Amino acid sequence: MEKTEKIWEKAKKTATDKEAMKSTLSKAGNKLKRLAKNSPELQEFKEKLEILMRMFRSHLSGEYRAFPVSSIVLIVFGLVYFITPTDLIPDFIPAIGFTDDASVVLLIIKKLNRDIKRFHQWEEEQWEQAD
Repeated sequence: MEKTEKIWEKAKKTATDKEAMKSTLSKAGNKLKRLAKNSPELQEFKEKLEILMRMFRSHLSGEYRAFPVSSIVLIVFGLVYFITPTDLIPDFIPAIGFTDDASVVLLIIKKLNRDIKRFHQWEEEQWEQAD
């Protein structure tokens, strides 16, 4: 569990540094693009991670500030875990390298269910106002 603790500490630091947050978001986006090209089987994981990234991007831009600090730290943890190649199951191990990444992201999605519903509601309102 030492690796997870290190990632958790990095996530807490990242959540307090706007440049580190931008960098994390960028790295996660780039890795997700590469991953999506290689594996259509990971579509659900991709969609869930995209939700976290949209939430994080909206928070970072100041457009949506209704997240508690604990939710932001969880989102950052999920993104940092995803971009860390040598987490519990290293990403370079064929077929199972992203299993732990997907598990962490899905657990965070479950934990943030209420925040996600509110965020989706806010997104819908934004789209309606744009029309």
